[in-house]
Amino acid sequence: MPSIGSEVVAASGLTATTLFVYLIVPALVLWFAYYRMSRRRLYELADKIPGPKGLPLIGVAHEAFGRSPHGLFKRALEVEEKFLDTVVKIWFGPRLIILLKDPRDVEIILSSHVHIDKSPEYRFFKPWLGNGLLISTGEKWRTHRKLIAPTFHLNVLKSFLDLFNQNSRAVVSSLSPSSAHVYTVYREPKAVSTHSRRRRSTDATR
Repeated sequence: MPSIGSEVVAASGLTATTLFVYLIVPALVLWFAYYRMSRRRLYELADKIPGPKGLPLIGVAHEAFGRSPHGLFKRALEVEEKFLDTVVKIWFGPRLIILLKDPRDVEIILSSHVHIDKSPEYRFFKPWLGNGLLISTGEKWRTHRKLIAPTFHLNVLKSFLDLFNQNSRAVVSSLSPSSAHVYTVYREPKAVSTHSRRRRSTDATR
């Protein structure tokens, strides 16, 4: 037996699909308006930073399709070179990405004890690294930072000066034009870093 609601819909000449569209479209418009209003401050600040305009909603995300990681990195360099400013913005969908050219700007961010919130991409490292110093934020980050700070005291680092010099020469040697093998940016530094950590651990236990 048909319900009263179905009879009303049938009498009005509206199909279920049409009714669904009439309901969902206004809801999406209202949600988008609220989303824009809640991020108004972000958009106001972003407008002051130069960068490619991009398309509505997706920004420059369409340029990522079909590109390899090397191609994406190359494209990011092209964007930086196009704009002479030291700070460049890129809209990747709803995500605002800021590219810094000046090492002094990078130093300000990396040395800050306030702006320590990690980007969402760091969550992929959590099963591997846990919620330690690299991923944590807030008070937990500050507590871990205080615990590890003595390790990087100048006097402690001086004791490893010979080891740093030895491994630095090894890296320079692997970069020599006379090297027969093709240089891999990731492999050689990783090998040197692993060797350094082993040496430091061995020296620390003596």
